[in-house]
Amino acid sequence: MHSWDTLTVAEQTLLRAAMSGGSTAGQIQAYGTALRWAGAAEAPPPRNWTEDEQRALVPGFAALTLDLVGRGLVTVRRLRGSFPAEDDPEVVGAELRDLLGRPSTWLWNPRPPGWYRFAATEAVGEEWHRDRYAIPDAAARPAPPAWEELDQDQRDVMICAMEASGMLTGPFGIWADLPDDLGEADRAGWVDAQLAPLLPLVRDGWIEVRYRPAPDRDEFTVIPFEGLRRAFADPAPRRDDADDWGTGLTCVYTHAYLALR
Repeated sequence: MHSWDTLTVAEQTLLRAAMSGGSTAGQIQAYGTALRWAGAAEAPPPRNWTEDEQRALVPGFAALTLDLVGRGLVTVRRLRGSFPAEDDPEVVGAELRDLLGRPSTWLWNPRPPGWYRFAATEAVGEEWHRDRYAIPDAAARPAPPAWEELDQDQRDVMICAMEASGMLTGPFGIWADLPDDLGEADRAGWVDAQLAPLLPLVRDGWIEVRYRPAPDRDEFTVIPFEGLRRAFADPAPRRDDADDWGTGLTCVYTHAYLALR
């Protein structure tokens, strides 16, 4: 078996999904993020891929999945319950080719016609499970703090990044709404205090901050380190007036962090 770093970013993306039982939907979007975090020249801008951009990649991902299935590394299964199960039926043959050719299989949808997931076979050994987040420069960065070294505010941020549903701001965010009655100087100080546990983690590349404008789409824009203060001082991206989960500013662990942890 080849070493992990000889695989293409697309292969790595699908194998990561298979090792975690991940859904087929959203994996082309995950591929764009993986390209960006790897510093690839063909990476999308610091945002999600649009639906049209994802649709253009569907034939390539269908062919790649069939190749991985043919190599005995991956299976595609129909999810029968809320969580992956050993007896989820495998999709094979013409049904699999038809399924993989549909954009609806790959594009995130809050109300999908059916759930399908990847599964790794026994041929995907412990080495790939161990190395599935490995990136070349992870060990060269400043080490992320150990859990025991964190105060409660820092731990809240780390848990937020860990949870798929974690939000920093908005109606279900871990941080308080921006007060309306602050002057410019007081607002800057208030935002700096709120950002204090987050800034070092973004600066060192362990966490990425994203703005999500809508709860029913997988749309996002990356907020770079140098833009964090401006974004968090503006009520618009914070979406403090929203009613639904999934609007506002959120954060995720990067592959660099997951490679070490």
